[in-house]
Amino acid sequence: MSKSFNYLPIDRVSIGEQSIEGVISLIGRDRLKDSVITTSNSVSQNAFFKKAADELSESRIFNNISQHSPIEEIESIANEIRGSNVKFIVSIGGGSVIDSTKVIRSKVETSITQVAIPTTLSAAEFSHIAGYSENGEKKGIRAKELVPKYIFLDPNATLETPTALWRSTGIRSIDHAIEATLGDGFVDLRANLSKISVEKMLANLEGNWVDHRQECQIASWYSYMDEYDSEMGYSHKIGKVIGAKFDIPHGMTSCITLPEMLRYYSSSPPKGLASLAMALDGNTDSAESVKSLADKIETFIKEMDLHKRLSDYGVKEEDLTYIAEKVGQKDQLFMYHLKNML
Repeated sequence: MSKSFNYLPIDRVSIGEQSIEGVISLIGRDRLKDSVITTSNSVSQNAFFKKAADELSESRIFNNISQHSPIEEIESIANEIRGSNVKFIVSIGGGSVIDSTKVIRSKVETSITQVAIPTTLSAAEFSHIAGYSENGEKKGIRAKELVPKYIFLDPNATLETPTALWRSTGIRSIDHAIEATLGDGFVDLRANLSKISVEKMLANLEGNWVDHRQECQIASWYSYMDEYDSEMGYSHKIGKVIGAKFDIPHGMTSCITLPEMLRYYSSSPPKGLASLAMALDGNTDSAESVKSLADKIETFIKEMDLHKRLSDYGVKEEDLTYIAEKVGQKDQLFMYHLKNML
């Protein structure tokens, strides 16, 4: 049986504190007039963004992207830039900003070069998938050409990100790393990258110095290195449903779902997840290792004061059937663990 690895067309990932200078060098000052900047209202208020806006002053700014990427906001920006010869879009923000920019490009012209400067650890910048919300439901598109071409992992861009947002998206990154091990394909590659990613995140997420932030950004990148071929697990599937339906932030969905879904997988751990869990704790019993990993992550979430339940966001027991139907899994064991999230 043959196997194949799908490379995403990312041209360059730059790591360090000179992202604004790097963007100017990439685009060229004479072409800044052909670029726009997308961001959220909150990010547009911080010092890093204001410096970027000043340096890229010829670029038009759209700062109205909000959580979960509402389609109305995306359509509005797409209509504004359509036919205006935009060559570059610089997206500065978290997953919603970066994903919205992908969808905007899909509606205007996918050949527009997207440059991403992330302010959270959602890792949307490494993905060919773009999520958005419409009528209270999460929807999405996917295509290789949607992934940003140039990514700048600048820790200075993250220093004003609220602590709870930063740390909860770090848990989401751990979620990415774990779910990367669920499918087939090059499992050893994914399990090894995921191990490095999880260890880096656990060691640095509670720190607030620039070097801690940079290590977390690298961990986020490693969590999504083989994203194209990785299977989406139930933690993310549930997160997409509850995020849009009950307005739960992306990172917080993983804080709620990840430990319990690991316990669900522990009854029959996939090969890659078993390999990751055993490598992390040194136990040779795969089921016990996955349970131990669930406990370790749950404890870590509690230590960072991120522990929440579905009921904290207004989810009721009668909503669980809706969630299960949207996810496409309703077996008794799954429902047991879903109920444990209330």
